[in-house]
Amino acid sequence: MRKTKADAERTRDQILDAAEITFFERGVARSSLDDIARAAGVTRGAVYWHFANKVELFLAMQDRAWLPQEDLCEKLADTPDRDPLATVADVVCDMFRRIAADESQKRVLAILLLRCEYTDEMADALQRRKEADCSLDARFGALFAAAGDRGLLHPAFTPALAQGAFRALVFGVFRRWLEAPEEMDLTAQGCAMVQAFIRVLGDASHEKASSA
Repeated sequence: MRKTKADAERTRDQILDAAEITFFERGVARSSLDDIARAAGVTRGAVYWHFANKVELFLAMQDRAWLPQEDLCEKLADTPDRDPLATVADVVCDMFRRIAADESQKRVLAILLLRCEYTDEMADALQRRKEADCSLDARFGALFAAAGDRGLLHPAFTPALAQGAFRALVFGVFRRWLEAPEEMDLTAQGCAMVQAFIRVLGDASHEKASSA
């Protein structure tokens, strides 16, 4: 029986699902197309029908997910009039909640951050991450600069210092959770850390009161 376009799409999704699980369990370098074909319950030829090689399959798997940096940039762009510190805390915590509730997204991000060796053939995947990092740095920079202009930052923090420290906290917490999810509740503990740090950043009255 001749396969329909819908059948082909289902097979493609089946292969991508199998690649995601195989890359997560074995790492990208240790996963072969034979491994993925077996996990998907298809022939190696079926894999090659849809994907020229492992790199193309990896990139297609990545394209099904969203990067945290891209998501944060999009969400932060939609809140121009709010308190910038409250905005950044709310958006980051919302991202934590959505990732924690999505096992597929969690697996893909663990693959990208922990189970992939970015060799020359993976340059496109790495470039997407670098571009997303630069965009997020610019977005965070604008928000913390706005907080500084409005007198919302503790005097110990310049906007640049606040941006760097906050970014390190967010992605440090996130990476730690991916490495040992059984040791951390990203939604509860991760959000508590973010909110506590934002309270420290926003304690602009502390030094004023001390010097009065």
